[in-house]
Amino acid sequence: MTRIVRRGLRGTARPHLSANPIASPAALVPSPDGDLHGAACQGMNPDLFYAAHDPDESELDPQWVEFATRRAKAVCAGCPVREMCLALALRRSEPHGVFGGLTAEERRQLKRRTGRKAVAA
Repeated sequence: MTRIVRRGLRGTARPHLSANPIASPAALVPSPDGDLHGAACQGMNPDLFYAAHDPDESELDPQWVEFATRRAKAVCAGCPVREMCLALALRRSEPHGVFGGLTAEERRQLKRRTGRKAVAA
């Protein structure tokens, strides 16, 4: 009988074959300049992550903003340090950009929801 084996997928017996390897603990420590080692966005154009806030543009193209936001969220979705990035953005109250897969407005909503839960508890 042939046994079907899923190779290279997260949760397999061989994580070293994974397309998105799990980050080591060293990769989860922010550097002194605030960068997260191992972040999927390292080396990418920052404009992609700040599309909704461009001080040089008097009027932004809504289609570009939507495209860039979706693209930035797609990068974040596969990032091994996504949770830490989001936690740092929440702690610093980042006013603009996509961090940890959430836009500034989504982070504000998350803070409000979690703040209410903390008060209720």
